[in-house]
Amino acid sequence: MRRFFQWADAVVLGLAATFVAGFLACVLLQVLFRYLIAAPLPWSEEAARYLFVWTAFLAAAAAVGRDDHFVISFLADNLSPRGRWVLQLLGSALGLVFLAIVTWKGALMSLRLWSAVSPVLELPQGSVYAVIPLTGVYMTAHLVARIHTLLREGPGVGVKSP
Repeated sequence: MRRFFQWADAVVLGLAATFVAGFLACVLLQVLFRYLIAAPLPWSEEAARYLFVWTAFLAAAAAVGRDDHFVISFLADNLSPRGRWVLQLLGSALGLVFLAIVTWKGALMSLRLWSAVSPVLELPQGSVYAVIPLTGVYMTAHLVARIHTLLREGPGVGVKSP
């Protein structure tokens, strides 16, 4: 399972890096055409926005997968290894609840907006929002695997120190 997640994380990060490059290219073209050529590109702003949204969600999914998100460790620093283990279990369980809501609502929004077309690129708006349930499912798989590992190894073993 660990090898699959390593491979999947590499794919997700590669896709995010590609979208960042596309985002930067769109913004660069937007500035060049608007200010140097005085003929703005109508599609560049919309494409940059959509690429940015996808990049943000893909990067967040990779951060959850690597357990590399922002943490304020004041409480965890003052706990025993068992206390840190319980805190990680609780945090992961709350993350699952949050992701269940985000994935469900994101899927509903994506489906509802699939028939709406973006103004310039004429893409289904639902395709832009599809990243929410896709990354929600991906993050959920990571959290389930993390909870399984924490429960299998028990307190004090494999607990990430702050």
